[in-house]
Amino acid sequence: MILLLVIFTIDPRYHTFQELSHDLDSIATHYPSITHLDTIGFSTRDSLPIFAMKVSNNPQIEEDEPAILYVACHHAEEILGVELCLYMINDLISKYNIDSTITNWVNNREIWFVPLLNVEGREVVMNGIDTIWRKNKRDNNNNGVFDLDGDGVDLNRNYDFYWSGGGSSNPPNEYYRGPAPFSENETRAIRDLALAQHFVFCNSYHSARTGLGQVIYYPYQWSGGYSPDFLCIRQIADSMSKLIINDAGNGHYTALTGMGLEGDERNWFYGVWGTFAYTIEISTTTIQPGWKVDSICQRNMIGAYFLLDRMNYSGITGCIYDSLTNEPLSAEVIINGHYDPNLPPRKSEPNFGRFLRILTPGADNIEISKDGYTAKSFQNVLVTNNALTQMNICLNKIGSDVIKEDYPNRITINSNPAKDLVFIHLDNPQNFTALKIYDSNGRLVTKFDNPAGDLVWQGKDKINRKICDGIYWIVAETAEQKLIKKIIVFN
Repeated sequence: MILLLVIFTIDPRYHTFQELSHDLDSIATHYPSITHLDTIGFSTRDSLPIFAMKVSNNPQIEEDEPAILYVACHHAEEILGVELCLYMINDLISKYNIDSTITNWVNNREIWFVPLLNVEGREVVMNGIDTIWRKNKRDNNNNGVFDLDGDGVDLNRNYDFYWSGGGSSNPPNEYYRGPAPFSENETRAIRDLALAQHFVFCNSYHSARTGLGQVIYYPYQWSGGYSPDFLCIRQIADSMSKLIINDAGNGHYTALTGMGLEGDERNWFYGVWGTFAYTIEISTTTIQPGWKVDSICQRNMIGAYFLLDRMNYSGITGCIYDSLTNEPLSAEVIINGHYDPNLPPRKSEPNFGRFLRILTPGADNIEISKDGYTAKSFQNVLVTNNALTQMNICLNKIGSDVIKEDYPNRITINSNPAKDLVFIHLDNPQNFTALKIYDSNGRLVTKFDNPAGDLVWQGKDKINRKICDGIYWIVAETAEQKLIKKIIVFN
């Protein structure tokens, strides 16, 4: 009797883990001014590194720039997305300072790639052990042996957004959602990266072995309702899908509404963070012949790049500050008609106070609120289709607008607007450590350290420029308190 052992060999066009690691490390070494390679976690069972690459100028620094994420290979067999991510990275770095559009994106965006999330599961596929393996390698029965019949978690059912409504609770099932939300190192790595970066957009790349291919799914529909940003999210999905030519060359990808109750990454990103997240089912199956890969990547890249440009228009952006300290604030931003009280609040990020909301053109009512601060409302804020509407907003701490003049520490203000002079008298000047002047937006105009008893402010900022007419706040600081006076300056 003759036994034949058939081993499926993956086309060498697909990168092995070692080749991917080498290429990413080489890129980071040769392009240090625009790339940064990080390890954001390790796989659940085999502790293989999960790489993330940031493409941006000043890549070692967190800048006040909108961030986007491209992530691939939640499912082990869906290896086309790995090649697409690496293809885009190479395209961006090779055309930087050559192509003006790409140069502008790299200079003004933080572009993140996680090319291979399910590292250990993909090894099962690449080594020919099981070329339709979907999950990671979690040891579900704790026997220390990798069991194709019972181990592994479907990473795209392991996110904490209606986790119990999706996937299967049965470990042998290929859609097994895991013992708990974020039980897997891989999904926790994405969670922590999202917490740090506050992505505006996310494309997650998949490839369908069964079901529909060449489709873009967007969030979401459930219980007869839709996501609060549904119209705008759908419009972007439609635009992106029409840019991606299908494999046959006789049409383009199709945009479809995804279901909401699945515990998947797309709906988690939107439901928890407000990120406009899309699932792209690349091509018509999971593993295409190697000669097709470059064409698939080239055609999908055009749709991916659309999101980098879409950040430029039809939306509202700005920073939120404390009106006196000028410190950035993480505050809730409610846009009427784009709000669901059952979802976590959409907040500005804490490092810069920045928010960016992608919208359809029109007029929107906005409310900014934060515990301990007086809320602000803005009516009929115009959103256009050719730029972002800019709003920098200062919030007043509750009670901070009360003038405090507790004797013996007092400030007295007199002004001569015609001469642009403001006379400031401080009782007991030895008690004051600083005197600061802020504009109506909470920006520091100038500062006097260890001020004397009588000061004359000549209506100029700290680099000797004449200030504009308007309301200004003079804040004298002691070790125990801040004394505040408002003054109107005009010519």
